[in-house]
Amino acid sequence: MHELKDKDNKRPRGSSDEVDLYFLYLKLSELFQASGRGISNFFRTLLFYKWLLVAFVVLGIGLAYITYSTKKPYYTSSMTLMLANIRNEFIEDQLNKLTIMIAEDNFEAVAERLDISSAQAKEIKDMAFSNLDADRVDEDSVLTGSPFRIELSLYDRTLFDTMEPALTSFLESNRYFARQKRIKQRQIERIIRKLDGEISSIDSLKTDVNSPRGPVNGFVYGQPIDPTNLYRESISLFKEQVKLESDLEKLDNVEVVTGFAPKLRPTGPSLFKHLVIGAFLAFVLGVLMALILQSNRMNKLK
Repeated sequence: MHELKDKDNKRPRGSSDEVDLYFLYLKLSELFQASGRGISNFFRTLLFYKWLLVAFVVLGIGLAYITYSTKKPYYTSSMTLMLANIRNEFIEDQLNKLTIMIAEDNFEAVAERLDISSAQAKEIKDMAFSNLDADRVDEDSVLTGSPFRIELSLYDRTLFDTMEPALTSFLESNRYFARQKRIKQRQIERIIRKLDGEISSIDSLKTDVNSPRGPVNGFVYGQPIDPTNLYRESISLFKEQVKLESDLEKLDNVEVVTGFAPKLRPTGPSLFKHLVIGAFLAFVLGVLMALILQSNRMNKLK
């Protein structure tokens, strides 16, 4: 008995493996043949109902053209703004609220925020914005003073000249920004007035030194008068005053780098895209209809 078991265990399994591979080969062959027949039947069906498909495509193109004709043309342009040393999150939140108002067709609120008429607000199709340096900043860092772009789509292309200052004023009207701007403006103006008085005093002293009107002993508060130092100090104070006056002119929190470009041709809608999409959808519907008709036809033949 032990010898018979040993013989059974030593019997080669190659024949069993060959049977399994042959069975797998047969199944794959049947699968490919069925797929080939299905594809062949599919294209024969399309060929048989070719005029039905042509009619569907023509109808789809016609409907797409009618849909295109009912849509108003719009114009898209963008402007780039530079921020002062403020966080971009504040601007994003402000613009996001305005974008929501536009998307909801809340024309009265949009007109009030931008200080434009309701008729002009209705000409705004949509608006989008993005930070230009967003990819250059680490995720755990705060984006500050970065330029950003506003993309605006209008039905009336002549309104871009109006929307540029309207959007800038809208961002500047932020209460926090306006308060910080007033505080800094008062500080700079006080320093300028102080410098102006100092410069006037030095100029008066230089006049007395250069053209004395009486006995002059050459001393001020026990120190000898050096005209060279007077001129040097006057120039230094004047440079500081000029710099502060320049800073006073650059107090705006938002500055336009590049404005909206004038548009002559509409950005959309695209007639070509409408026709292609209409033809494709109609073709798909035509194929489904052809398959249904072919299925009913085959059932009747059975």
